[in-house]
Amino acid sequence: MTVSFRGLTELTNLSGRVSDRLSHDFPHRFARRATSSLAVALVCLSFGWLGNAFAQEKVSLPSLDTDSRGAPVMIDAYLFRASNATGPTPAVVFMHGCNGMFTRKGKIDSRELDWAHRLNAQGYAVLAVDSFTSRAQPSECARGGPVRPSVERPRDAYGALRYLQSLPGIQPDRIALMGWSHGGGTVLFSIGPASPGRVQDAKPAPDFVAAIAFYPGWCNAKAQGPDWSTHIPLLLLTGADDVWSKPAPCDAFVQEATAHGAPITFHLYPGAVHDFDYPNLPVRSRPEFTNPRTHVVPITGTQPEARDDAIARVTAFLAKAFGK
Repeated sequence: MTVSFRGLTELTNLSGRVSDRLSHDFPHRFARRATSSLAVALVCLSFGWLGNAFAQEKVSLPSLDTDSRGAPVMIDAYLFRASNATGPTPAVVFMHGCNGMFTRKGKIDSRELDWAHRLNAQGYAVLAVDSFTSRAQPSECARGGPVRPSVERPRDAYGALRYLQSLPGIQPDRIALMGWSHGGGTVLFSIGPASPGRVQDAKPAPDFVAAIAFYPGWCNAKAQGPDWSTHIPLLLLTGADDVWSKPAPCDAFVQEATAHGAPITFHLYPGAVHDFDYPNLPVRSRPEFTNPRTHVVPITGTQPEARDDAIARVTAFLAKAFGK
C-alpha cells in the first residue's frame, strides 16, 4: 500500500492547525486538551499507511562511548526510511525504555514500530537505537544496570546523530531525539548542559534541533541538577497516574527549568499511566519490574485519549522544529 498525496496533504494541514493551538499553551500547563474526532482521524490515518511503503534496515554504528581499550563501542540500530521520500529528509533518533526494544519473540516492540511508521508517513527517517543488545544487557527495569541513561546512552544518542549526519538522504541539521521512560531520561541527560554525548570537535556538527521525552525517568532536580537547562526545544509528555515515572517531581523540575529559560512544553494526561502511548496495551500491574528499594509496582497500559492527543502534539511539534 502506498501513501496518497491527498492523505499527506490532510496530515500536513492538521499539523499546522495543531501547531497553532499548541502555540497558545503554557509550557508546563496541567490541562487536558480535547482532540477533535476529525483531527484524531486524520492523524491516525498515517498509521494506516503501513506495509510496503516503509523500509527497515539493521545497521551497526559507533557510539561515542568507548570500551576498556578506548575503542568506540559498536551498537545496533534500525533505520526506517519512507519509500515515498523524494529528497533529503529530517530524521528522528529513538531511545528505547528500560526493557529494551524487543519483544520476547525478538521482534521490534510495537511502540517503536508504531511511532516509526507514523513518522515515516510524515516524511521523516527514523533511527531506533538498541543500547542493550550489543552490551549483552537484557533489561534494566527492576535493578538498573551498567548502561546508564546519564552516561552510556547519551553517547549512543550522539553517535546515532553523527551516523545520520553522514548518510546521504538525511538533512543533517534537522534531526530530533525521542525517548521513552529510561530513554526519556536519556533525552534529559543528553540535551542538558553537562551532556556526556557532546564532544568538542574542530568542526562542530549541528546538534539535535528538538527533543521529545515520554514519561521520562530521572525527571527531577536531584537527578539532573538544580541548574539544569537546555537550548533545545523539548516536548515532555507524561501521565498523571504514572507511579513509575512520578509526575509531581517532574513538573517541579520543568517549572524550575523553564524559569531558567529552557524551551519546554510540558503536558500531563489525567488518568494516564506509564506506556500510555502504546498501541492496544492492556492496563495492568507489572510486579516483575518492582523496584527493590521503593517496592513500587509499576502499572502500564494504553490510555486512548492521551495517546491520540500525544500523536497530534508530536506531529505538530516536529513539523515546527523541522520547518515544515
